[in-house]
Amino acid sequence: MTAVQDRPLVSVADTKRAALRLKEIVHRSPLMKNYNLSEKYNCNIYLKREDLQTVRSFKIRGAYNKMASLGPMEQERGVVCASAGNHAQGVAYACADLQIKAKIFMPSTTPKQKVKKVEHFGKGWIEIILKGDTFDDAAQLAREEVKKSEAIYIHPFDDLDVIAGQSTIALEILEQTKQDLDYLFVAVGGGGLIAGVS
Repeated sequence: MTAVQDRPLVSVADTKRAALRLKEIVHRSPLMKNYNLSEKYNCNIYLKREDLQTVRSFKIRGAYNKMASLGPMEQERGVVCASAGNHAQGVAYACADLQIKAKIFMPSTTPKQKVKKVEHFGKGWIEIILKGDTFDDAAQLAREEVKKSEAIYIHPFDDLDVIAGQSTIALEILEQTKQDLDYLFVAVGGGGLIAGVS
């Protein structure tokens, strides 16, 4: 992890604060042994089941931690995000729980099922704008909206509070294992999860 003046960008203290914020929001997802993979590779392989979160993804951790970290005046301004699905669901859920208005930009190519899930989690606190053909298009439009409205942009990965939220996965893994870990495999998209876990 990149350090600034010999300090990690996200500290263990940041992770523990995020874990407290998320305690009543996210499920402490199970760390389950996968017997098929363990047998195939002749080792013990465990999977962290983030697919069992309410929004079916770890993205709720970062989105909620970021939004719960906002001060009252920032919350009043509302939030904006861009997403093709999972981040949008996390932001929508956080909006409904924290009662923060949001504009969520999604590519026009987003499957209807994902759009409906975002609407469901947002419970009337969000407005979905389907524009552009790609995530990059939606992200550009979201940034333009932030300039106009002065709302807070909730980045899907490039934000220290989002990264701190994602880092709670590693804290749980360390608390759930009774043996030393030899390897930890983490999927990398934008980089928020691997930054937090590392």
